Amino acid sequence: MRGLITFILLFGSATAYAQRAPDLATLDRGDGITKLGLDLGFSSLSKPPYSAALRFELWGQYVTDSGIGFYGALPLSRSFGSDGPPLQPDNATSLSNLDLGGLFVRSGESMSWVFRGGVALPTATGGADEAATRYYATAPRLTDIVLASNDWYVRLAVSPLIHINRMFLRADLGFDIDVDGNEYHYLRFNVGGGIDLKTVALSLELVNTATFGAPNTFVRDEDFFHALAFTVRFMGERFQPFLSVGLPIDEYRRDSVRFFLSGGLVVAF
Repeated sequence: MRGLITFILLFGSATAYAQRAPDLATLDRGDGITKLGLDLGFSSLSKPPYSAALRFELWGQYVTDSGIGFYGALPLSRSFGSDGPPLQPDNATSLSNLDLGGLFVRSGESMSWVFRGGVALPTATGGADEAATRYYATAPRLTDIVLASNDWYVRLAVSPLIHINRMFLRADLGFDIDVDGNEYHYLRFNVGGGIDLKTVALSLELVNTATFGAPNTFVRDEDFFHALAFTVRFMGERFQPFLSVGLPIDEYRRDSVRFFLSGGLVVAF
């Protein structure tokens, strides 16, 4: 009961104040600050079918003083090193699903809550090679694996953010529901945190994804995916470049993804 009362007081006392909380490279996005970002991800793969994959993503969010806002993201992927037909998929360039939605941020000086609701629109490039490329390129953003599909998805998530003195923490609880019913639904539980040294923020991030529902050609019978990453982010007042390195920690993904790198730039407004 005491814990419930504390939660209610913290949530009820939150304001539209935009809390400074460093972004995390592999977790959900969303906070009280309007920003635009460009990410580049590199996945080192074990053939077959590819030796490497790149993932570019343009994303952004706009948040009003009241905490109401909207977000969007659109990735583009490219695979390399395939031996090609007739035995293996060929190298390809593929657009992913478009991620659009709204968010509501309840912010306080040390604790905030982010509520997100949106859809993944089936804008992905058609073709088996393109679908394989998207799937293998998604390692740096495993939490957005539904963008590698070509189905409609409803995406719901809630994230508490804590920033006390130099320490920060974020957790995500999300559901990605396949509207078309052709692929898996996803349950996401992510956690990450670290230390904010004012000019630079260091974080350790863990992404956890569970599948349920209809089978997926590329996911096979695996039920859980996990990825661990370490991120360095330079915390300029407006410009925030970052570099992250990580790897899958479940045996199934390690058979195909050796490690991944990501980097990019976030511009805050």
